[in-house]
Amino acid sequence: MTSPVLDALLARIVESGLLEDPIAENGLVYGRASIDAAGTVVNVNIDPELDEHPEDVDHEALIAAVSRILSVGESRWRAIVDEVATDIDDAVDDDEPVIEQIDLRDDLEATSVVVFADAVLLAFLAPKQFPDSRILVQLDEELEVEGVEVRELDGTETVDFDTLDDLLDEISRADD
Repeated sequence: MTSPVLDALLARIVESGLLEDPIAENGLVYGRASIDAAGTVVNVNIDPELDEHPEDVDHEALIAAVSRILSVGESRWRAIVDEVATDIDDAVDDDEPVIEQIDLRDDLEATSVVVFADAVLLAFLAPKQFPDSRILVQLDEELEVEGVEVRELDGTETVDFDTLDDLLDEISRADD
C-alpha cells in the first residue's frame, strides 16, 4: 500500500516523463532513465524521505533534482568521474594488486541514482579495477562531489531486465 503523498509524487513523475514506467512502493518512486552525458541507462530511485517528514514533501524539488542529474552536461559529468577516480586513486595503496591495468575513469559504469531533495547518490561499478565492489558517490544540489566510498558487494547478484515482461519470462523459466 502506498501513501497519498507517494501517489502524488508518482503522478508528478509520470507527468514529467523523466522515468520509464515509474512505480511507487516501499516509500520510493523508481524507474529507469538515461543519463545522456554518461551514455547509459540507470535505475533511478526517488526518496521523498517519508519517514522523516511525511507531510512536507517538496515534489518540485525532487523533480528538479532528478532532472538535474539526468540532464547533467558532458563536461560536468567528466568532472564528476575525474574527481571520483582521483579520490580513489589517492586513497588506494599503490602496493595493492590491480587485476587489470586500465584508467579508472574508463572503467567506471554508472548503474543507479538515488535522488533526495538536497542530494544525489550515484552508484558505479568498476568491473576491471574493483570487481567485488561498488562505488558510491554523494553529490550536493549543484552536483558537486561531497563524498566517495568504495563498498564491497554483499554477495547478492543483481540482474537488470529491460521490461517487466522480460522479468516475468525469467521468473517463469526459474519455476520450470
